[in-house]
Amino acid sequence: MTTCPLPRHPCETGAHDQIPDLGQLEGAHLLANEARSFLRGCGFSDRHILEWALCYIAEEGSGDVESFIAWIHECEGTSVH
Repeated sequence: MTTCPLPRHPCETGAHDQIPDLGQLEGAHLLANEARSFLRGCGFSDRHILEWALCYIAEEGSGDVESFIAWIHECEGTSVH
C-alpha cells in the first residue's frame, strides 16, 4: 500500500466538491468501505473518507483503492511511495 495522505477535507485541497450521479453513489460507498481501514489508520474520519470517495467517483467515474489513495495524494500535492 502507499503512504498515508494527510487527513484533510477535500475542499481544503482544491479537489472538486461535487456529487456523483445517482448511479455512482453505490460505487463511492463501496470504495469508501474498501479504503476505510487504511485511511482511518492515517487519521481520516469516516465522514472525510466518504466525502473523498464521493469526489473521486464524481471526477474519475470508478477506480480501486490504490488509485483512490494516489488521487488523494495528487489533490494534496504530496508524493506517493
